[in-house]
Amino acid sequence: MSGLAKARGSKAPRVDHARLWSRHMELARIGRVEQTGNCRLALSDEDAAARDLFAVWCRAAGLSLQSDRAGNMFALRPGRDPSRAVVTAGSHLDTQPHGGRFDGISGVLAALEAVEALNDAGIETEAPLAIINWTNEEGVRFAPGLLGSSWFAGRIADSALDDIRAPDGARFADEAARIGWRGGMRPTDLEIDSFFELHIEQGPILEDAGAQVGVVTSVQGLRWLDVAIIGRDGHAGTTPLDARQDALLAAGAVLVALRRTGLAAGPEARVSVGRLATATDGPSTIAGHADLVIDIRHPDAAALDRLAEACSDACRAAAAEYGCTAEVSERFALPPQQFDPECVNLVEEAAKSLGLNYLRLPSGALHDAANIATLAPTAMIFVPCRDGVSHNVQEYAAPEDLAAGADVLLQAILARAGIVGSAD
Repeated sequence: MSGLAKARGSKAPRVDHARLWSRHMELARIGRVEQTGNCRLALSDEDAAARDLFAVWCRAAGLSLQSDRAGNMFALRPGRDPSRAVVTAGSHLDTQPHGGRFDGISGVLAALEAVEALNDAGIETEAPLAIINWTNEEGVRFAPGLLGSSWFAGRIADSALDDIRAPDGARFADEAARIGWRGGMRPTDLEIDSFFELHIEQGPILEDAGAQVGVVTSVQGLRWLDVAIIGRDGHAGTTPLDARQDALLAAGAVLVALRRTGLAAGPEARVSVGRLATATDGPSTIAGHADLVIDIRHPDAAALDRLAEACSDACRAAAAEYGCTAEVSERFALPPQQFDPECVNLVEEAAKSLGLNYLRLPSGALHDAANIATLAPTAMIFVPCRDGVSHNVQEYAAPEDLAAGADVLLQAILARAGIVGSAD
């Protein structure tokens, strides 16, 4: 018999389905858009309100709160042995501009619900536990994404973090301090034993298979390339078509070339442009400068490198066709990341013990877990979302699926942290 079963007779602790759903709906009132969506950009007033509500819930659960330079939040539950490294779980509370009620949020709330289930059951763990809200995962207001976990993992220096600017000029360090969550904690202050992140799948695989849980084995790699297309401003009425250096026209050709490059790299390649801006936006002006950001992903590191190089070449060639030049630089890179086999197995064993239908699968989207996996053993849990829709106000995850994933998270945390008084 497992230590968990010994601690509670034959009945393992389970999450409170209604409380978990209620918390989702209460949080969704902050920054609501289009009835079923949310807009809570990182370090905005809406993000601050969500953080403050989360903090209220954490303190009511007996947790102590700390924050670090990046505004990452850590809600701590002591264990019997304070010398042991901390078993952690969480995700993020910030959203896309027209995002949903579950992306990131579910991982934070599921971790809180797991801790509250332990409180309800009167279970003390051997190792301390922590719930983490990572700052600016979405990368909308401040770039790049995964910003809080990237700094925590040592990928971004202190000064670089502080001086990152939002499009309106707001400085990251100033905004973190303004909303009250720029703290003095350093990454070395928290010895992480392991990290577990629950997240909606953001794809259709689980739903199509009728699976309630995804056991995530890896995250594909990412490269972000900044592209500046340089032409020459001109008058729309007086400059002949064959005499123009139209940067916006060249950008259109670049978009087409990038799609062809991605298709040529095979079915696992992903090449996208979600941001394109010109230096001028007058309707009677030929744009002399355009900027875009290329998002490149692939599960194989070598293939990702080749794809990034091919995309850079494609930009330069397409721009040249229209009398422009393209300057390409790398903004951010994250290599493909395999998750810890032992932690992945704990998630799988939890799904089995709960009698859930599950699939092992990689993640196509990036998550903070990819950064933390470079520091400590890490695993992820997916729950299905309707039609695979995410980054959209129509994003939806069923209450029963969220609860099933949270129960898996709870069992995995307990298996890793150990239960006081059990003897396996």
